[in-house]
Amino acid sequence: MKIFDLEQQMLQFANVTDDIELVTKYFLEDPKWEGMAPELADALMNKYLAIKDLYEIKFENMWHTFEDVCKEYHTAHKLAGLQREEELQSLFEEDHS
Repeated sequence: MKIFDLEQQMLQFANVTDDIELVTKYFLEDPKWEGMAPELADALMNKYLAIKDLYEIKFENMWHTFEDVCKEYHTAHKLAGLQREEELQSLFEEDHS
């Protein structure tokens, strides 16, 4: 798996909060649920919104971790490239000595 693929999957995961919002609206707006007791409607809405908030926080934390990992990955690649260049340079210097 490549970093780009992981990023795309993470962004798809973020859609879960949209799905939770859709379900919440369904219970509040669909005529099928019009007779629901107001206390029950409020309780459902509060629970769904709490779950949505929870997943937004989890996603935000995951995204920050992903960004940190990407920075470390790219730094390591740059350092590995510099190290290879230094090793090659030292080989050329040894041959000319």
